[in-house]
Amino acid sequence: MVHNKMMFSRSLATCMLAGLLCVSELQGQEFRIMASGNETSIYREDIPFLLNSKVQFSDAIITYKGKLGSFKVKEGIGYNEGKSDMIADWDVAASNGALTVTVASKNPRVTVTVLEFDVSKNIRFFGGGEQFSYVELTGKKVPFLVEENGIGRGDKPVTGIANIVGAGGHEFSSYLPIPLIINSENFAYLIENDCFSEIDLSQEGKIRLKVHDNSIKLRVWKAESPKELITQISQHLGRMPILPDWTYGTILGIQGGADVVRERVKTAQSFGNPITAIWIQDWVGKKKTPIGSRLHWEWQPDTLTYPNFKQFCQEMNVQGIKVMGYINPFLLEGTAMTNEALKRNLIIHHADGTPYLVPFGGFDGYILDLTNPETRIWIKRIITTNMIENGLSGWMADFAEWSPFDAKLHSGIAPKDYHNRFAADWALINREAIQEAGKEGEVVFFSRSGWTGSSGISTLFWAGDQMVSFQPNDGLPSAINAMLSSGLSGIAINHSDIGGYTALNYPIFKKYLRNKELLFRWIEFEAFTPIYRTHEGLLPKDMVQYYSDNETQQFFARFAKIHLELKPYFQKLIQEAAETGIPVIRHPWLVCPSDPECLNTNYQFFVGDDVLVLPVTEKGASTVSGYFPEGEWIHLFYGTTFLGNRWQEVRAPIGVPAVFMRKGTNVGLNSGLLTH
Repeated sequence: MVHNKMMFSRSLATCMLAGLLCVSELQGQEFRIMASGNETSIYREDIPFLLNSKVQFSDAIITYKGKLGSFKVKEGIGYNEGKSDMIADWDVAASNGALTVTVASKNPRVTVTVLEFDVSKNIRFFGGGEQFSYVELTGKKVPFLVEENGIGRGDKPVTGIANIVGAGGHEFSSYLPIPLIINSENFAYLIENDCFSEIDLSQEGKIRLKVHDNSIKLRVWKAESPKELITQISQHLGRMPILPDWTYGTILGIQGGADVVRERVKTAQSFGNPITAIWIQDWVGKKKTPIGSRLHWEWQPDTLTYPNFKQFCQEMNVQGIKVMGYINPFLLEGTAMTNEALKRNLIIHHADGTPYLVPFGGFDGYILDLTNPETRIWIKRIITTNMIENGLSGWMADFAEWSPFDAKLHSGIAPKDYHNRFAADWALINREAIQEAGKEGEVVFFSRSGWTGSSGISTLFWAGDQMVSFQPNDGLPSAINAMLSSGLSGIAINHSDIGGYTALNYPIFKKYLRNKELLFRWIEFEAFTPIYRTHEGLLPKDMVQYYSDNETQQFFARFAKIHLELKPYFQKLIQEAAETGIPVIRHPWLVCPSDPECLNTNYQFFVGDDVLVLPVTEKGASTVSGYFPEGEWIHLFYGTTFLGNRWQEVRAPIGVPAVFMRKGTNVGLNSGLLTH
C-alpha cells in the first residue's frame, strides 16, 4: 500500500474497515498512523497525539433559538455510526509542528460529527477562550458559541430575575469562546470548525469533541512547557500588537456631554490622577426608551451633547489626553444612516428577503451583514470619516454576538457556520479601518466578543459586563477568571471595567448596586493589569463612582499612579506578548509549570513572572489566602518577606492589596506610593 508522504486520507478508512494495521510517516514530522478495527491512533516519536480515536456521525435535527443575544441549542435524535454511508474519510497532515486532522462524512444528511479519543488519566485541562465561572475545565462539558455573557450566570437570585426575560445565561456563556483546550501534559487541541462545537471532558481519560457539521477539523500541538505551547498556538492564531504609549495611564470612562466631561477631567487631575485618555461612550448621544436611556446607535457625533466634537477632541489632545468613543455592528431603526443601509441592502435579512428587524431592549434595530463586501466598505468609511477623522484615538467595538441563525446572508453561507465568525469579522473591520487610515499603532479599539483567530485581529480586549457584586459567576471573581482563561487561550492583553457594569434596582427584587468596598477592591485588582479604565455602569446615578467623594478620588488616584509607574514593566511584557503570545496576566502554572500546587490556585495571578497578586474577592474580607511558589516574595506594601513552596494567609485591608515581588527583581515602583 502506497501513502502520500504529506497527506493520509481515504486509504485509512479502507484499512479501518478491513481491520488491518496501517503505518504512515509524514515527512519531517515522524507521525505514525495506526488503524485497527474502528479505532485509529496517531503518534509522533512515540508520543500519542490521538489514541484509540473513534468517529460517530448523526443526522440529528438541530434548532437554535435566540433571545437578546443568548441562544439555546437543541439536538434531535438522529441515526449514528454503523451505516454504510457513514464511513469516515480521514485527512492527516503535519503543519508547522502541529498535527491537523480532518474526519468527514460524504453523506449530505450528516449534521453532527463526534470524535472521541483517549488521553492520559490524572491530567488537568484549561483554556476554552474567555471563561468566567471556571479556569480549570477538567470534568466539564464545554459548549462553544459566541453569545451574551448573561446576567448572573447561575449566581442567585440575580440569574432567576434575569431569566424572566431570558437573559440569565449559564456557567459557560461567553462573549469570546475559543474551542481550544490545553492540558497539564502540554498538549493543546483546537477545533477549527466555525460552527457550534462542544468539548466533553467529563470522563476521565477521554476527550469527546462534537461539531454541528458533517466533518470535524482538529489541530493538535505538543510542547515541553505551557509557555512554549502558547507560543506555538499563537503563532497559528495570531498575536496582539504593541499598545500605543497613551494607553498606560488612567482611562476615565465618563459621559454626560462636553461640559460635564471637562469638569470630571479637571477634578480628577486636581487629585493627581495621571489621565491619558477619556472614554466617552455617549459621543453619539442618547435615546430615551421605555427601559431607560440608551446610546443612540447612529455612528456620528451628537451635536447637542458634544457640539464642535472635532474641536473638543483637539482640546483634550492639547492637554495630553486622547479621546475614545463607541461603536457596534447594529443600526437604530429610523435614522438616516439606517435608511441608507436598508436602501443598499447592507443589513441582514430574513430567509424571505425582508429586512431582519431585531428587538434590542427598549428599541429595535438592524444588524450589518458583514458577509457583504459593500457593507464592509461602507462601515469602514463611517469609522474613518466620523470617528478617526473627527479625532477619536480609540473606541469600544461592542457586541457582535447577536448574528441570527434563521437569517439570509449576502454571501450565501449558512448562518450556523457564520454566527461565531461574525465576532472576529467585526473586529477585522475595525482593524482594517485603522490600517487603511494609516493609524496602525496609534489608534486602539477594544473588543468584547471574539472567536478563533481574534487574538491576531483585535488590538485589545475587555471582559464585558460583570455584575457589580462579589458573586463568583458574574461578579469581580469572574473578571479575574476571564483574564486567566483567555490568557491560556492566546488572548495576551485583557482587562475589565473597574467596578463592574451590570446593576439592578427593582424594589421587588434584591438590589445590585456598586458600593465603595466593591469599587475599591476592583481598583486594587485592575491597578496591576495593563489597562486601568473605569465605567460608570448601567445605573450611574444609583452607584458609587470614582468621583463620588474626596476619599474615593484620592484612593483611585493613588492606585492610578501605581499603575502608571508599572508602565515600563507592562511595556516589556506587552512586547514579549507581541513576540510570543505569552499573556501579561499569567496563571501560576505558566510561571511555575513544575510545581503541581500552581494548578490548584484560584483567582491569584502573576503579572509577568515576577509580580504575584492575591486579589481579595470576598465581601467584607480583610485577609486573603494564596500559594507562594519557590523563592522569596517581598510584600510591596509592607516590605515583609514571605517564603515560597507553601500556602499562606495574608492581611489585606482595603488599600493594602496582597501584591508581592520576587526577591531580587525590581519593577520600578515608588515606595512613597506604597505607604498606606
